[in-house]
Amino acid sequence: METHAQSGDWRITTRGAAILQSRFRTLARPATPFELMDDAVSYYRENFRPLFMISLWVYLIPITVSILLLIPMLFLEGTSSGGFLAAIGLEYLGLFLLLPYLIVAPMVHAAFTTLAFRMLAVGEPITLRALWKRLKPRFWQLVANQLLAMLALGGIYFVVWLGYSLLVLAVIFGVAALAGGSPTLAIVLSSVLLLVVTIPTLVLAAMATVWFTILPQIIVLEERSDAITAFSRAVELVRPNLRHATLCCLAFWGIYAVFSIAVVSVVFLLLGIIVGILSIYSDLEQVLTRWSLSLNQVYESLTYVTYVLVMPAMYLTSILLYFDLRYRNEGLDIYEVLQRGEAGV
Repeated sequence: METHAQSGDWRITTRGAAILQSRFRTLARPATPFELMDDAVSYYRENFRPLFMISLWVYLIPITVSILLLIPMLFLEGTSSGGFLAAIGLEYLGLFLLLPYLIVAPMVHAAFTTLAFRMLAVGEPITLRALWKRLKPRFWQLVANQLLAMLALGGIYFVVWLGYSLLVLAVIFGVAALAGGSPTLAIVLSSVLLLVVTIPTLVLAAMATVWFTILPQIIVLEERSDAITAFSRAVELVRPNLRHATLCCLAFWGIYAVFSIAVVSVVFLLLGIIVGILSIYSDLEQVLTRWSLSLNQVYESLTYVTYVLVMPAMYLTSILLYFDLRYRNEGLDIYEVLQRGEAGV
């Protein structure tokens, strides 16, 4: 029987063998985009350690590689111009070696977070071995599905970007013709027209993205779905609630932007401190010119740290959206499903 104990804040929580629920009780009824984001952030905060460790496991390799590349890069940039060229070659070599891993890492991260969500609900200990054991039978189906999704989304985004670029050009030429020699009028018209063009473009991009957002959850949680049928399953879940899913996608992008801006601001602050310390002992312009590749490598390392911190909350929003859509379409009792350890249909 499910029992509830009060947590330290406004959330109603069930510790141990049950799922955490927010004040909105979004796991017991359909949720709004705000409620889903609220639950995702709160769930991340209350389970920060295991979710953070999953992120760290996934991105430990690129973080380590980028730091290891920084050492010879500092040495090469400190030598002659030939050393600078060698440092550029070293940077591109590192990116080339990491590229396959960086393609697979996000999908594995999403799958691990989804599995951890289920394991936390039933009180199972989370280890890398346990996560991989659960993911291994579905790994190649996940990779194939996500690669197909990347190709499809890439094509869709290209068409949307092309249309948006043409509209922006039309705005630029239209404003130039209407504003004449008035810079103030040109700025006002450009701002208004670009806003009018940008908002529908974002909505279209979100409408295209929602069909792919819950694919990792379908692959990992529904045993009957393979790399191909997962797409039809996503359509089955999203189509009856397209408006809701689109609004959720836009809201998730908004919170991701807020998190990213906050963390990137901290990254730039740290880089500023590093540059400031270096400028004490040498000319700032010379520092930026001579050590540009090394500073870029530091920025890349800190970017991976950003992914470690931010992405669990984003994947949790997708997980909660998946269960929300199943509740809306199928009356799914998430607690019973997670207790059984299965989410198939």
